[in-house]
Amino acid sequence: MKPSEELMLLLELNNYDVEKFKLKMQVKYEETGNLDLYKFKKYADLIVSHYLYEENLDYFSRNPLTYRSDWGDDVVSMDQFKVKHTDILEEEITLKEFLVLKDFNEVNRESILYDILDKWVEEYRESSIRSMENLRHMIIALPKKSRKYHKPSKIMFLLAILIAFVNMLLFKNPETLQPSFISFISDFVIDWNQLLYDVPWYSLYGVFTILLFVLYAVLNNSFSRLIRDVRGEKNKYAVKTFDKWDNDMKNARLKQSGILEDYVDLVVKKPKKSKLELKTLIGPEILMDKFKNYVKMVEKKYDWMTKNYSRFMTYIRLLFLLAFLFNLGFIGVGFAIMRGLINV
Repeated sequence: MKPSEELMLLLELNNYDVEKFKLKMQVKYEETGNLDLYKFKKYADLIVSHYLYEENLDYFSRNPLTYRSDWGDDVVSMDQFKVKHTDILEEEITLKEFLVLKDFNEVNRESILYDILDKWVEEYRESSIRSMENLRHMIIALPKKSRKYHKPSKIMFLLAILIAFVNMLLFKNPETLQPSFISFISDFVIDWNQLLYDVPWYSLYGVFTILLFVLYAVLNNSFSRLIRDVRGEKNKYAVKTFDKWDNDMKNARLKQSGILEDYVDLVVKKPKKSKLELKTLIGPEILMDKFKNYVKMVEKKYDWMTKNYSRFMTYIRLLFLLAFLFNLGFIGVGFAIMRGLINV
C-alpha cells in the first residue's frame, strides 16, 4: 500500500471526507478489470477490494464486454469465452462448445444463452453507470473558484505586451514613436534608433529585454488559461456535457444489446456460426475510456496547478521584475551613451 493510500485511509477512519481521493483512485483501480469496485461507497472497502483482487490473466474467464486491445491477438471472438450456467454440467466450457452440445434443444439453448449474455450485460451496465457517476462527481468536486488560486495579473500581462511592443517599434518602425507636436521626443527616438544599429551589444541588450517580456507574457497567458480551463469544467456546460455523455453511453449499450440479440437469433438456428468479433461489442468501453481519459487530464491539470501554483507565481513575478529592471537599464544605458556618459 502506498503512503498516500495509507494516509487517506487513516483520514477516513477519523471521519475526514476523502471522497475526491476515493473517486480518483477508483478510476485508477478499474484499470485492473475489477468490476466489483463500483459496489463500495467507502474508501476503506474500495482499497480492500483492490488489494485482494487478483488480476485474472485468463482473459477468457472475464466478461467479454470489457475487452481491451492489450488482451492479446488470440482473444478475438466472444465464443472463445468460458460460460457457466446451472443447466450446464461441465465446469469449464466455452460458449462455442456449449452451442454445439446435443444435450439441449433449440428453445433451451436460446434460454440458457440469454441467461449468460444477460449476466454479462447487467454486470457491465451496473459497472459503467457507476463509473459515469464517479466521473461526474470528480468534476463536481473541483472548486469553481478559490481565493487561493488567482490568475496572474492582467495588468502586468498588458504592461509586458506594451513595453515589448514599444521596444519592437523602436527597432523596426521608429517613425510610429515620433509625435509631430513634440519635436524633442522625435529627435530622441531617431538618435536612439541609430544607436541600436551603431552599437551591436546594446542592440542585443534590447532584444534580450524584449524576449524577457515576451516570455513573461506567454507564461502569464498559459497559466491563466490553465486555471480558466480547470475552473471551466465545473460551469453549467460541464453538466450538459455529462448529460450528453450519459446519453451517448445509453445509445452505445442499446447498440451493443441489439448486436447480441441478433447474435442469439443467428446461433440458435446455426450453432456453428458462433463467431462474433469482440471489436464490434466494445463501443461502450471505448466511450468509457475516452471519458476517463478526459477526466484524468482535467484532474492532472488541477493537481499540477495546486502543487506548483505558489512556486510558479513566484517565478513569473520575478521574471517580470527582471524584465522591468532590464528595460530600465536599457533606457538608462541608451540615455547615458547618447549624452556621452558612456563611451562606445
